[in-house]
This record gives sequence, C-alpha cells and structure tokens, in this order.
Amino acid sequence: MITILFKYFWIAFIIITFVNAFIMRHRSKKYITEMPDLKDGYDKLFKGMIFYGNIPWVIMGFGIISGLSNNMFDYFNPKSMNSIVLVFHFSIIVLWVLSIRWIYFKSGAEFIENHPGFIQVQGFGNRNNISAKQIKLFYPLMLAVGIAGMIMMWIMDKPTLKL
Repeated sequence: MITILFKYFWIAFIIITFVNAFIMRHRSKKYITEMPDLKDGYDKLFKGMIFYGNIPWVIMGFGIISGLSNNMFDYFNPKSMNSIVLVFHFSIIVLWVLSIRWIYFKSGAEFIENHPGFIQVQGFGNRNNISAKQIKLFYPLMLAVGIAGMIMMWIMDKPTLKL
C-alpha cells in the first residue's frame, strides 16, 4: 500500500495545482464581475498556473510510470545522475528563469497587481491584494528558499529509497 502511495504521489501534486488554480479562479469571480475586461487576463493566469505548475509533476509521473525512476524519493537525489531526475530539476530551474523574466522584465508583477484576487496576502484578520512592489520584493526570498533546497539535494549524501 505504501509503495503505491509513493509511486503515484505525483498525482496528488497535480491535483493540488488544479485545486489552487480553482481557488484563485473563485476568488477572482467578484473582480471579473466588477471589471469584465480583465477576464482574458485572469484566464491566462489560470491556464499558465495549471500548465507551467504541472510540468515538473508530469515529468516525475512519466519517470516513475516508465520505470526511469522508482518513486518520488528518487527526485530528492539528483546526485544519482538519473536522467529523468535531472530533467525534473532542469525543468524547475527553467521555470525559475522564465518566472524571473516574466516578473521583472515582462511586467508580470504589474499584470498580477492589475488582476486583484489572484494572489492575496493575509494581514491581521483580513486579506489584501498584493502589489507589484511586494511581488518584486518577496519573489527573490521565495526563490532563495527553492535554490537552498536544490543545493541541499545536491550536496547532501542520502541513499535512494527502494520500496
């Protein structure tokens, strides 16, 4: 039973990505009602989140189902130099680079700011829409955490779990 769980856990990541997108879509409905001209922009955000957000999980699923990797734990060990694990990690790096380009050089932060409700920050008892300045300020911090995790996976010695 546990073997099956770890072999197909990537499906849970895909489901979570879809659930998050639908939550953001639901939050945005009142803004679309107030400003219908923003609907196309919201649709682009939702489709982008679903498409780009699932690329690593589809790679992981393909690797596990095809037998190129055993389970999700293989993806915590890029030092094994398993080709599909490296493709998984490379896809994450490419997504980071694309997100930096979009946020800082293609006005992505402003696009998100102009589509309220898509990303909100929790304040003291209330939710506030995020500003482009906040996105540009906090994105490097979020990225640093991801990079630190990636570095740790490369430098730590850990055995590959065989289930």
